[in-house]
Amino acid sequence: MLLFDEPTHRYTLDGVAVPSVTQVLRAGGLFDAFDRLPEGVRLGALERGRLVHQALHYLNEQDLDLVQFARDFPELQGYVQGWIDFCAQRAFVPMLCEYRLASRRHQLAGTADCFGELDGHGALVDFATGGAPIGKDLQTSAYLSMAYEASLEDARLAQYLDTHPVVKRFAVLLRKDGGFQIHQYADPGDFRRFLLLHQVTA
Repeated sequence: MLLFDEPTHRYTLDGVAVPSVTQVLRAGGLFDAFDRLPEGVRLGALERGRLVHQALHYLNEQDLDLVQFARDFPELQGYVQGWIDFCAQRAFVPMLCEYRLASRRHQLAGTADCFGELDGHGALVDFATGGAPIGKDLQTSAYLSMAYEASLEDARLAQYLDTHPVVKRFAVLLRKDGGFQIHQYADPGDFRRFLLLHQVTA
């Protein structure tokens, strides 16, 4: 059984604490530039990311009051609009959002932003609100591998993967001005590199 403790951002799998995908990447130095920001700037960026992710989760579930959100967080409205425009322009349909995943094989866990359909095909999309996406190639490869493993016990994932035998990986960089940039990752060696990072940082 996979459990997640929100305040500490810790995962336990079958009663044993396991690292998250982002913890592996951070331990491997991929997030060092972010961690070296001044504390106030770093905490502000983390809070911005948390609020935008939460808003997009509600939006994908069709449960976000856009008018109220714009009133409460006018400085974040551009990021949400960027996601709305991305979905509209690329015909992206969110299906499994903020989906928690785990691997017993690799003793690992994490939360994928969104599985859905992009241009009519299966897609795993991770969104970012900072600068250029760092480590998203490895991060999305880990989530997708865990999804295939978890689908053996998870009926929703099994149905999604049966319907979408090919799932492409993307990061969508959302900008404050409402724009967005799409980055696709197709290197089959990404997960091998992630596992190597996982092994050396364990």
